[in-house]
Amino acid sequence: MARVPPPEIEFDGTDMFVCYAGKRIAKRGYPGTPDAMTWVSVEPGFVVTSPPDHSTIAIDFNGVRVH
Repeated sequence: MARVPPPEIEFDGTDMFVCYAGKRIAKRGYPGTPDAMTWVSVEPGFVVTSPPDHSTIAIDFNGVRVH
């Protein structure tokens, strides 16, 4: 089984993304919007969550925890 590298946080100068398995799977919601302080999925099937202190992230794909 191929090993998937750990997720990374990427900042492009404007937006912050979670990258997993070589893809941007979620981006940070903009301040002042309902999505502020959350991760918004940009790839179908992925859900990224983090606790209030943002110390870790959890990644689910189609309802199964992958990281």
